[in-house]
Amino acid sequence: MPSTRHLISILLFLSLLGNGFLFYSWQKASQSENNLTAFSKKYPLIAFNVIKDVPNDPMTNFLPLRDKINHAISPYKDKFAFYFEYLPTGTSIGINEDDQFTAASLLKVPVVMAYFHMKERLNIREDKTVVLKESELNSRFGNLYKKGAGYQINLGDAVKLALQQSDNTASLVLADQISEEDFQYVYEGLDIPMVEKDGNPLITAQQYTSIYKALYYSSLLKIEDSQKVLALLTHTSFNNMLPAGVPSDIKVAHKIGLIDKQIYQDCGIVYAPNRPYLLCMISKSDKTTAANRMQNLSKMVYGYVTSLKNE
Repeated sequence: MPSTRHLISILLFLSLLGNGFLFYSWQKASQSENNLTAFSKKYPLIAFNVIKDVPNDPMTNFLPLRDKINHAISPYKDKFAFYFEYLPTGTSIGINEDDQFTAASLLKVPVVMAYFHMKERLNIREDKTVVLKESELNSRFGNLYKKGAGYQINLGDAVKLALQQSDNTASLVLADQISEEDFQYVYEGLDIPMVEKDGNPLITAQQYTSIYKALYYSSLLKIEDSQKVLALLTHTSFNNMLPAGVPSDIKVAHKIGLIDKQIYQDCGIVYAPNRPYLLCMISKSDKTTAANRMQNLSKMVYGYVTSLKNE
């Protein structure tokens, strides 16, 4: 039978071993938390910055929001599509979300993504400078066309113009730099069916949000490039629709689309604190109706998502 002193020695050893394990576990947990914090600071627009907050998230019931949205759009008799998805859980609300509309300028984002993929594939680090071609000049949206054929533009600047100014000429310049392989890689990765009408690609509100999810989760591009694209989309020149419904200090990565002053589109990610969500709205109406409706619905969604407090 072990002596009292021997028993105490064993208990002391076990206690020290247990404390050592607890300290090691605490160190690993702290390191993991520090790594997550560092990642969030470096890539604030990418998915990892909300993982730690999901378990305590009280947002589970969106039926009241669906009712409010339906009530708000019922007076309108025009064609309108709405799709909302809460990114921490994937819960969604859709109204005419499967109706097809001409994609228009919304497809400039996949073009830019394909350009970044081309750079990744070929290990190109610097954006080269190219000369505008006559065939690339397009006056329907943006001002780059005014520079005329022969003007030199850095492709990095073309990316900014395409995303932030929705410049058609800049988008065509980028399209001429990418291969069919690069565009197919992005488009197939987005799982958007190739549907056309009169030569124009069609897309639904729900389908378009897959573009933002691919960037948010960095599923098609490297994390650095996904962050770059989203960061550019938080500084666009068109903030009278979706962004107008949220506080000015809240980041919104979004892209607008306009077709012949008849169809207005605004889709993106709203970075509500710890509760980011996707919102895509497409309005076949006049400009004032489109802007007012999207502002009101955006404000309604933001208010609902941020209304409940974490436990």
